[in-house]
Amino acid sequence: MIQLKLCRDATNLAALLTFMQTCFGSSIKKLPALILSTGLMVQIGTAQTTGSWGDQGNGTFKNPILESSYPDNDVLRVGDTFYMMSSTCHFVPGMSILKSKDLVNWEFSNAIMPVPITFDKGFDLGHDFMLSRATWAGSFGYNGEYYLAYWCHNVSGSKPGARYIIVHSQARSMEGPWSQPQEITWANGQSINSTDPGVMWDLETKQAWLACGGGEIYKMSWDGSKLLQNKDEGITVTKTMRGESAKLYKFDGRYYEMNTYAHGPNTREQVINRAKKMEGPWEGRVVLENGNGTDRCPSQGTLLKLDDGSWWFIHQLARGKPAERYNGRPQMLEPVVWTNGWPLIGADTTGDGIGKVVWEHKKPIDGFPITAPATDDDFSRPQLGWQWNWRFNPKMDRWSLMERPGFLRLKACVSLATADKESLKELPNVIGQRLMGHHGNVMTAKFDLSGMANGEEGGLHISAGDNNVIGVKKDELGKMHLFFKSNAAPRKAMMVTAGPNLEQADLWLQAKVENGLATFFYSLDGKQFTPLGDEVRLLFSGFTPNLVGFYTMNTEEKGYLDVDWFKYDYDGPKATK
Repeated sequence: MIQLKLCRDATNLAALLTFMQTCFGSSIKKLPALILSTGLMVQIGTAQTTGSWGDQGNGTFKNPILESSYPDNDVLRVGDTFYMMSSTCHFVPGMSILKSKDLVNWEFSNAIMPVPITFDKGFDLGHDFMLSRATWAGSFGYNGEYYLAYWCHNVSGSKPGARYIIVHSQARSMEGPWSQPQEITWANGQSINSTDPGVMWDLETKQAWLACGGGEIYKMSWDGSKLLQNKDEGITVTKTMRGESAKLYKFDGRYYEMNTYAHGPNTREQVINRAKKMEGPWEGRVVLENGNGTDRCPSQGTLLKLDDGSWWFIHQLARGKPAERYNGRPQMLEPVVWTNGWPLIGADTTGDGIGKVVWEHKKPIDGFPITAPATDDDFSRPQLGWQWNWRFNPKMDRWSLMERPGFLRLKACVSLATADKESLKELPNVIGQRLMGHHGNVMTAKFDLSGMANGEEGGLHISAGDNNVIGVKKDELGKMHLFFKSNAAPRKAMMVTAGPNLEQADLWLQAKVENGLATFFYSLDGKQFTPLGDEVRLLFSGFTPNLVGFYTMNTEEKGYLDVDWFKYDYDGPKATK
């Protein structure tokens, strides 16, 4: 919502718009809030929307609180702000951090590994062993001096004798910048071939701990840089109910270890173990399981205590079928009640003493506005927004926000593919952002194609393992042709649907997604949109969500396309500024 206050240079809205157009030309829509030297003051307000999930605007929320892919969370509170770390696999920037004031409304803060990621060459395109893995399942800590983050990193094919390693980074502020990731090893220097680390600094005993391997806890140096024990020298919490996503806590004089226990091929339960001393003895139980509308894996999260004494658990929820999981693993928020030193997470809807998820509840903290991770972009900022992810490291000289201010310029890249050259799988500089929600998705972008070279193609894509693209190709004679192509199941190779010729440089492309079914459209005026190609089913691919975004390619590095703006509407909370 834009509020305009006239001072002396315009007397009505029409005159105001004419005045601004005269002064600023076509870039008027990209003006930030400012006070013009002429005395015209422009104030940018905030419009809030609600939807079928998240903040409902009436003091309650509906789960999921984040109906998008921010998996493997760990949340750390600093003052009145909560910070959430989330896995990013082979996407760049790496290990996203979001922030919230009320545990319901989240927005981007920063990322631990900015673009490009340099600590491992595996983030460069062509290292397929990183696909859907690379870097994931992190844990935050604070040692009284600086903040630390630990996570698992895939090194298959690049480091002898280890499949995974655990790395860490540190920062003076949760807003960053974060240090270059470094591996943490056993005391003898060998790699920790394990996943999903959990860390804790006990400020009372001045001891630091790291949990890994689904039930083992090891002493760690206070600076968090190394373990003080070797493999199998640590504390065994449990030999039965043990799994991934380790978390360590100390509440009211007791130690707690949480993990996600795999119980059957598609079911994981949230387990908590407790002991009066870190050395044990430990006892445990299941505290969250399937039921009340879930059929797969409500687990893998963080316990939090608020100033009013209330407790909450924020976790991911994996859905059962690939058709239901196309946009990844959403985040849920559950109330927690403690009884005799054990937490009941969510609600006991079956009377067995084990929690199940709740779908609606009063917000933990009132008084904060509705917000959500950024989606829309007019590319007027000097840095790319945190919502954008590159598939592997981009070629830094093949994109720019500065060559044409107010536009994202993507320069044509050459695919590394030797077989299906229509696919985007081996193409550098494929960029996109996570899908939001399951209903009402309408994603629209405006392009300027005047910089395209002969042989170049580019456009709007939705991709996970599959690629679905609506775009334009400029042939060797300089003629431009619209097309749609997809290798979504049951296709194995890219199938191309030809569209009409294009006689202009301005082009609007659009995708609509309703509960995983995607359709694609083009427009020559930004008003009337025409469908092109088949409806496709979006599917979950490994641990990689579908991303919507842009690309351009050629047989040589020649030509470019400019993205003017991107707008994303969906059925969920959104704040536009």
